[in-house]
Amino acid sequence: MLRTWAPPVYPPDALQQKVGGIAVVRMVVDEKGDVASARILEADDPRLGAAALAAARQWRFTPALDDGKAVACSLDAPVMFSPADEAKKKKPGIVPPPNQTPQPSPRTPAKQSATYAADYPDSLNARKISGLVRFKCSVGSDGKASAIRVIAASHADFVIPALLSIDQWEFTPAMQGDLPVKSEIAGDVTFNALAASTADVLAANQITSPDGTPPALQPKPIVVADPVLPLDLLLKGEGGSATVAFTVGEDGRTRDVELRAATNPEFGSALVSALEATVFATVSDGIKPVPVQLLQHADFPALAPTAADDSDPVARLVAALRNKQIGSAQGLDERLTPIYRVAPVYPAGLLSQGRPAGHAEIEFIIDRDGRARLPNIVSATNMDFGWAAATAVAQWIFKAPHRGGKPVDVKVRIPFDFKAPQA
Repeated sequence: MLRTWAPPVYPPDALQQKVGGIAVVRMVVDEKGDVASARILEADDPRLGAAALAAARQWRFTPALDDGKAVACSLDAPVMFSPADEAKKKKPGIVPPPNQTPQPSPRTPAKQSATYAADYPDSLNARKISGLVRFKCSVGSDGKASAIRVIAASHADFVIPALLSIDQWEFTPAMQGDLPVKSEIAGDVTFNALAASTADVLAANQITSPDGTPPALQPKPIVVADPVLPLDLLLKGEGGSATVAFTVGEDGRTRDVELRAATNPEFGSALVSALEATVFATVSDGIKPVPVQLLQHADFPALAPTAADDSDPVARLVAALRNKQIGSAQGLDERLTPIYRVAPVYPAGLLSQGRPAGHAEIEFIIDRDGRARLPNIVSATNMDFGWAAATAVAQWIFKAPHRGGKPVDVKVRIPFDFKAPQA
């Protein structure tokens, strides 16, 4: 708001020549309410512009507030000159005419000015999955990104490479008139698996038609959740496999997920839960979307008791657990900060059992890169809730934890409450 206003001095030669018109002044008003800078956006006559600018530099404002704090802002003010109205000119200290009141300058959004490709994760090379990571972040007045949050990801393994890529991106900050300002921006990081057809992707992920042959209709996986590696079996060094039949519905979501075979019931439960959280692209018969029946087989690795391969994060963490080398999150340099989380999918097997509410508690490790790994079901009112919660947690990403300036692995627990979904 204007605190002190001074009308412009009409240029004598312009007044004598009866030259009227408008000049628009753009000002940056600082945190004290003073005009820090000003320029003419447009003027019907250069003399009118100079007079308007001289007047605007004398104005004083009540500072703008952002969350209760005084901040700079940019304002645009039209200043009108009329020879006929000059005799009725207002005196200094009185507010300007309503049609000449300064207004906030328009905003222009932040934008990406330079982007860098992300490295395709080695862990997915054999699976040929193309990927996308959608993010939001704050862009400061200096054009630097901060507070990056991942909104969606086609697979959790894409998230950390995407974050490393975004750290190199350059942005043009949002502008409020002539003032660079902090703002939010959204963007995508994409990953392309080279020379991978949908048939190749399905085969690489052991997805077939129910009889084991390549499917005639081929829905492409677009959001992939991997089966959780049951921690008790990993610690025992026990591997195995599971096979599950399912249908990709007309909307691309899975349904009728049914366990066909498993060397251990835990492997079967893990694969069922993963498929219930997986989404495919829809397929059509040329006229409309149609359901497709499929089969997926999954192998679960066995880790030898002495395995401690630093190149394999799971083997490294399992060895550390066996040696009781992973502690709690107490004493970290800063609080754990989630960057990407997904919610558990309500278990389809409970929909026909009255849609009960339930609870689960999951213990898991946030590794030194920030990835949530080895979720373990501590308790659950129904084990289906436990597997759904564990499947979600296995996709989470945090800001890498540090203690004493060094990256560390930490063990944490989190409860989940499941509410009955609407029928």
